[in-house]
Amino acid sequence: MAETTNDTPYHLEAIQALNAVCGTEHFTNHFAYEISQCHEVLLKFIARDDSSPQQTARVLVLRYLDRLLIRAVRLINEEADVMAQIVRNLIELAFVSEHISSGIEEATAFLNEADLDAADLAERIRKANPEAIDYGLATKGDRVATKRSNPDEELLWKTCCKFVHPTSFILQHPEETISNARYKEMFAVKVLEYGWGIVTTFHQINWT
Repeated sequence: MAETTNDTPYHLEAIQALNAVCGTEHFTNHFAYEISQCHEVLLKFIARDDSSPQQTARVLVLRYLDRLLIRAVRLINEEADVMAQIVRNLIELAFVSEHISSGIEEATAFLNEADLDAADLAERIRKANPEAIDYGLATKGDRVATKRSNPDEELLWKTCCKFVHPTSFILQHPEETISNARYKEMFAVKVLEYGWGIVTTFHQINWT
């Protein structure tokens, strides 16, 4: 993996370097390179670990993160709304990362939400088709509502939402929005930023 050349951690240098090539012909290749560096670090941390609910949840988050990063590289030549969807998922994943890191109870509750999701889907299927099998899944329980961490993240979230939905704004101004390379590059930089942010939520990395 690339090494830092000064006291600034590598991942911060990487984000700055990607920002520096926005608007140039080098952006796509540089994005793929920097994402590959994050992927290389992720591979060190995604081995299965069920030693505690927090470790189980951590590995699940990091594996999904890796999936999103690989997807971003594959889709970097698509329009901006595709990258906006990945950023929106990363914002939610960053919240989950912080939440499960706060304690075993929080991590356990998050893991148990899978059962609530299955029960919710089963109930909706039965409402649409009363003859569907009732598996008797429990439907009671609380989910943790995702939250944005600050006003800047809230703005980014709202911007992503405007792009991924067929809003009037997008429909009337496609060239200035989803076909705008600058928006795509902005979202791509955020992919890298959130990717490293989630990794460093869980792991102290020695960059030397």
